[in-house]
Amino acid sequence: MVWNIIKKQGLLFLRNPQELLLLLALPMILITILSTALGGLINGGSSPISINVAFIEHGDEQREVEKFLRDIEEQLPPQAVEEVRANIEQMLPITIIKESIFGNEEISEFIEVDYLNVSKREDVLNNDEYTTLIEVPENFTYDTLTNLVFDSGKVPSLILMQNEGQQVGTGVINNLLTQFQEQLTLGEFLGKNQIDMDNLQLTSDVKGEIVTINEQEPVSSKAYYTLGMVLMNVLFLAGAIGSYAFHEKQIHVFDRIMIANVSRWSYFIGVLLSGTIFAFIQCLIIFGFSRVVFGVTWPDLTAFFLITLAFSLSVGGIAVLLVAISYRINTETITNFFTSIIVTLFAVLGGSFAPIGDYSKVIQFLGNLTPNGASMTAYLTILRGEELLKIGNEILYLIGFAAAAVVIAVLCFPKRRLSQ
Repeated sequence: MVWNIIKKQGLLFLRNPQELLLLLALPMILITILSTALGGLINGGSSPISINVAFIEHGDEQREVEKFLRDIEEQLPPQAVEEVRANIEQMLPITIIKESIFGNEEISEFIEVDYLNVSKREDVLNNDEYTTLIEVPENFTYDTLTNLVFDSGKVPSLILMQNEGQQVGTGVINNLLTQFQEQLTLGEFLGKNQIDMDNLQLTSDVKGEIVTINEQEPVSSKAYYTLGMVLMNVLFLAGAIGSYAFHEKQIHVFDRIMIANVSRWSYFIGVLLSGTIFAFIQCLIIFGFSRVVFGVTWPDLTAFFLITLAFSLSVGGIAVLLVAISYRINTETITNFFTSIIVTLFAVLGGSFAPIGDYSKVIQFLGNLTPNGASMTAYLTILRGEELLKIGNEILYLIGFAAAAVVIAVLCFPKRRLSQ
């Protein structure tokens, strides 16, 4: 009788092409759209951060350098003056900021610097598009060089005016300038103590081997959204089975099964296996599509099939639970609520649309409590090259989730007299 129930469920799907289209074609379309539109989020594409910096100088660095060199001729011996002249290009703070920091290719990809005249200062302050205004006071370079050479104690400062509405961008600028200050301080220390920078490379003569610990393979956007859409859309299959089952109750198919003296356990197991088998088939079809069209492959097929089977079993458990509750309360409301609200909530928490668990431990924990979230974690673990043992907890959780759903369904499933 169990096989007849499974066969009946399969025929219901085959006779409803619209349902099949939603369960199979829709996730394929979504995989194509999301992996293309949001690929940069997963693949580590160009940074979404855009930082605009206004840079204003109140003085002239070259003139300040010339003034400094003239002044030290009266205070230092000729040999020392020549040494300063020879190294002066490496001591110019504004030049270093412009060329080494903002002129860096990687930094220039997300930081745009406008070098403006002092007359534009008020316009910049009134322009909310700028993240930071950096002002270089007059004699900044002169004071910096004087402090480096004579240790005058007069430490010059840049003036920063930051846009409070762009905290991420201002934080980036602060970090860059802090690193510049630390590098300048280190150079000053080495110069005063006559330490050659090359002598700090202590590890250059040490022979050894560099080993990357826990190196993981990257996951492509197509692979990620294949997982996300499969794990979300397979949950709809549980709702479809619950809907079909309740319709059978309305047309008294379930009553006829009970009158035929079929054990409710046989019906129960038939629904569980139907959900598991058809969820497994749905997964394989969509994963097969992704393999053929997008080249998504699995490094460990054994682990892949174990995860897919465990997830399918949890979907079967959800199907049984939906059937039992809808039979108990004699309404399809619970099934509709599951497909319209619960599946979406599970998809968001489980990371079907974006890996939000990476930004919050709480969300990651809640996501792993959902069957699709636990499966997502397991699948990603395998895609990143981890061993089968790494997914043991997720496999056990999915089996336990299915068992818990079945137990709750047993408690909710109506007695024979309640089916009338």
